[in-house]
Amino acid sequence: MPSCPAPLPMAAVAIPLRDEAERIGDCVAALDRAAAGWNGRVRVVAFANGCRDNSVAVLDALDPKHLELVRLAATLLPPHAHAGWARRIALDAAADLLAAPGDLLLSTDADTLVAPDWFAANARRLAGGRGEGGWDAVAGRAVTTRAERAAHGVRAKRRLDDLGRYYTLLDRLRAATRPEEEPWPRHYYEGGASIALTLGLYRRIGGAPTPPLAEDRALFNRIRAAGGRVCHPVDVRAFTSARADGRAPGGMADTVAGWIAQDEDAPLHETYALPVALSPEGAVADDQLSFRTLPAAIRQAQALVRSLGPLPEVEPVFVPPLGDDVDERVLQPAPELAHRLIAGLGIVGVAGPVDEKDVAA
Repeated sequence: MPSCPAPLPMAAVAIPLRDEAERIGDCVAALDRAAAGWNGRVRVVAFANGCRDNSVAVLDALDPKHLELVRLAATLLPPHAHAGWARRIALDAAADLLAAPGDLLLSTDADTLVAPDWFAANARRLAGGRGEGGWDAVAGRAVTTRAERAAHGVRAKRRLDDLGRYYTLLDRLRAATRPEEEPWPRHYYEGGASIALTLGLYRRIGGAPTPPLAEDRALFNRIRAAGGRVCHPVDVRAFTSARADGRAPGGMADTVAGWIAQDEDAPLHETYALPVALSPEGAVADDQLSFRTLPAAIRQAQALVRSLGPLPEVEPVFVPPLGDDVDERVLQPAPELAHRLIAGLGIVGVAGPVDEKDVAA
């Protein structure tokens, strides 16, 4: 009698959000679509952190078909009112929904659409997902859409396109100089748009660190400090916003806004000319590029990459429209989630246990 295949691990996704009424519906819809293409059980924790818009009402009106949505709302009090604690609380709540050490704990951002194969692509890499590589964590690749870049205007789009082109070329050159780290093709992005690790590893590292900024990179650094192996596959993809009006001070949106507004000759933050860009630890101010000098650096990098051979083919991902009902969902009246005080953290408003009516079947 043929044996039945072992069941897929459970997956739980943490989404911290603040004032994301216009985007969180599409974010959850993309996760729901990805869950439909994966046979494992999926739960999503959406943590509304100090929202002043109707994000909570939007969450309450969502009815995903292929995942269970857990809604939490809170107001974080100083000194915890920042992205680090928001991500930590969302990850902790998601981790509590898992059971086995090999279950998958993931995180994305509220302004991000994961690819339709996101769960399967992450599971292929993680040891707990019976992955081929046996990695401990996955840093997915985040890309912005052409339409969102174009919405900033011709000059801004050119600037963002040039930066993306240069960073992609540097990825290839870095991989060629450090083949022992991780096989090519790979990327070097480590951000909140696409994070995956196992429950066992999350428990072993004591949870996510909580710096006010760059909490995503701090999490990957903690994983490595504990001996964990992080992979950066180019086919684990999420499509994130290129907006310039962010929710977290000092976050990606503020960086985009700075790139758009800065003078042509102003130095580009942490963007260096070759060969310093490949090992920037010893970089000095004079090594920084500007938007005036960036095109020449791109041409130099292109020439070096051509000498390494052709770039790998990556299968394109078609992301169909998510529907035209977002505005209607935003306007639907829904009761606010219950609030209560949680002692010890200075956190007001994390909801109590979610009733069955609040969880999609």
